[in-house]
Amino acid sequence: MLADCNIPLRVLRPDALTPDQQQTFAAEGLTPFPVERVLHDTLATQYVWSGLRLLGNGHTIAVPRLDQHSHLEFLLAAASHSLQQGHKMRVAVISDLPRLSPAEALEDYQKKGLIAPGGTDVYSDLKTLLADYLYDVHYINPRTPSMPSDVDVLLWMQPRRDSGPILLLLSQHLAQGGKAIVAMQHFNIQQRQYRGSGFQTVYWPQPQFQDLDRYLQLFGVEQLREVLFDRTQSHLDLETQVNRTAVREYDPQKVALPFLIRAVGQHYDHTSPITRHLGDQLFIWGNRFALDSAELSSAGITAQTLISTSPQAWAYPWQGGWLPPEVFAPQTYLPGPQPLAALLTGPFPEVAFAEDEDGRAILQRVGERPQQTGALLLIGSSEMFKNEHLLTPGFQHDQFLLNTVAHNAYGEELASLQARRPTSRGFPFQSTEAKRLWRVFVVGAGPLLFLGYALYRRMRRT
Repeated sequence: MLADCNIPLRVLRPDALTPDQQQTFAAEGLTPFPVERVLHDTLATQYVWSGLRLLGNGHTIAVPRLDQHSHLEFLLAAASHSLQQGHKMRVAVISDLPRLSPAEALEDYQKKGLIAPGGTDVYSDLKTLLADYLYDVHYINPRTPSMPSDVDVLLWMQPRRDSGPILLLLSQHLAQGGKAIVAMQHFNIQQRQYRGSGFQTVYWPQPQFQDLDRYLQLFGVEQLREVLFDRTQSHLDLETQVNRTAVREYDPQKVALPFLIRAVGQHYDHTSPITRHLGDQLFIWGNRFALDSAELSSAGITAQTLISTSPQAWAYPWQGGWLPPEVFAPQTYLPGPQPLAALLTGPFPEVAFAEDEDGRAILQRVGERPQQTGALLLIGSSEMFKNEHLLTPGFQHDQFLLNTVAHNAYGEELASLQARRPTSRGFPFQSTEAKRLWRVFVVGAGPLLFLGYALYRRMRRT
C-alpha cells in the first residue's frame, strides 16, 4: 500500500542505531518503553519501540507511545492540531503528597519521638498518561504555587488545607475565561482490625481536609461533608490495618461495601461528549455536590450534572469514631440521584482574602463580574485517579480523565473523538425480588415458548 501511494519506506533496526541516532530520537520524544508479556510461561518485561513522528508547518511532534490502550485516531488529530498551532495544549497539574491526619501523626509518631513520613507522588501515572496523549504537562507545587503562562487546562487533584494561594490562582484563571478540573473528596475510609475486639472489621473515615468549599460557596456550590453510600456498589482490594501486636500489619482484603460507589451508564448525561460513551466509574469514598440553583443563576453560572448516584443513595453525617454498623442498612434514601460530577460554566468571580470582625481570614469577591466565560468541572472523588486505581480493570477512570481534559482543551469535536472507544457498561442495583423475577423469566421463557409452540401445533391438527 505504501508503494502504491508512492510513499518511500525505510526500515531502521533499533539494535543497529548508533548512540548519536538514539540520542536524536530521544530528543524528539521517541524512546523504547517497557511492556510486560508472557514468555515460556513466565511474565517478562521487554523494551519496545512503538511511536510516531509527524512533521508539518515547519514543526515536528512525536507520539511517544502506541500500545493496545492508545487511541490512534485521537492522537493523530491532536498531533495535527499541535502542528497547526505550533505548540501542544498545556495542562498545569496541582497535586499534593498524601499525608497522615493530625491525630494519626500525633499518636503514631510524635508521641514516640518520631517524624511522620512523607508520601510519594500518587498521581505520577496520571501525568505520564497526559504526556503520552500529547499534552504539555506542567507541575505546580502547592507549597510555592506559580501559574505557568498560556495554561489551557488547570487540573487540581485533592485540594488540602491550606490552599489559600492556589485558590487565588484558580479564581484568577477562571475569571479570565480559563478551564479547570478539580477532583476532591472529604474522606479516605480505612479498614482496620483490632485484637481487643476479636479482629472484627471496623471502618474509619480519615479526613482529607478538602479546602475548595470556601470558594465554591461564593456562588452556591458545596461538596457535602458526609460519608456517601449507594446501593449500586462494587468491590475493591484494599489494605486492611491489622493490629495484632505493637507493630501494625497490612493485609490486602476484598471490600464490597456501599461507600465504593459504582456509576453506570444510566447515571450519566447522554448529551455530553464526556460521558456519552463512557464506561463504568468507581467513585472510591466519593462525595456528592449540593447545587443551589438560585445562587448559581444569580451569579450567571449554569450547572450540568454529568454523573450522579443511583436513586438508592444515602449519607451519614460523620463526626468521629468508627462508622456504626447500622449505617450500612439504610431506612430512607436521599431525594433522587445526587451529583457526583458537575460542569459549571459562566463568569466566575475573582477573589481575595480579607479579615472579618474577629480577625479571621475570609474569602470574598473583588471587582466587577467578569465578562469572560470560564468552565469548572468538579469530580467527587480523587482516589479513583491515583496510580493504584487509575487503570482498575472493569472501570474507565483513565478514559474519564482523558475525556474531560480533551473537552476543556480542544472543545466538543475532538472530545467526541477521544470518547469514541468501545465500552461495556454494567447494570444498576437490582433488588432481590427483581433478580428473582428475572431469573424465573430467563429460566422459564424457553420451556414456555416450546410448550406454547407444541400446543399451537396440536390445536392446528385438531
